[in-house]
Amino acid sequence: MIASLKWGAVILGSATGALIASVAAFVLWLPLAWAGVENAPLIGLTFAVLIGLFGSGFVSGRMAPAFSRFHGAVSGLGLATLILLIAKLGGSPAPTSRVLLLAVMAVILGGAGGFVAGRRRLRRPTC
Repeated sequence: MIASLKWGAVILGSATGALIASVAAFVLWLPLAWAGVENAPLIGLTFAVLIGLFGSGFVSGRMAPAFSRFHGAVSGLGLATLILLIAKLGGSPAPTSRVLLLAVMAVILGGAGGFVAGRRRLRRPTC
């Protein structure tokens, strides 16, 4: 399975997922802050990471010639690694249980995004 991995799709999917998460965090944070929610940045960031993981898998699965779900899961795991690296360099004392939860969510959401992208590609009418 690893030999059939298209690394360009995985890297581009992870980068696009990071961009999606960044934009989604800003878009979700603004209305929450204006509404006076106490932890608006944290809430916005949490949902943005979930959206970014799915988007990462979707982009990677869309670019993959085969095994779109696997490409999506690996891309989601790549984005989770990037998130963990940034958090650790920022001084976050992330416990092992939360790291494992993020990895599981990354594989599930990235794989789901890749699955959706693969299904959309297969349904395209051929001429």
